[in-house]
Amino acid sequence: MTLTLREFERQLRPLLAGWSVDRLAEGWRLRQEARTVDICCRPLPALPLGALALPRLAVSIDFAGSEPLQEAAFIDDFMHCFRRGGG
Repeated sequence: MTLTLREFERQLRPLLAGWSVDRLAEGWRLRQEARTVDICCRPLPALPLGALALPRLAVSIDFAGSEPLQEAAFIDDFMHCFRRGGG
């Protein structure tokens, strides 16, 4: 993702409602009843684009204790939180 860690954290906040959240060294562990979602972020080298250098993060999401439909709903919510306007 082309975000700084601070930007990622800010955009992630709305998704955390209703979850018990633990901050990990490289991300977050979200718990809701028997479900667990681990979100890990690892900084990557900036992407140079002419005079610009875009920050980058490698983001992974791991599920445990959830059904495929719950996972798909989480991914939809995640994508909604990180949707950006464009022109």
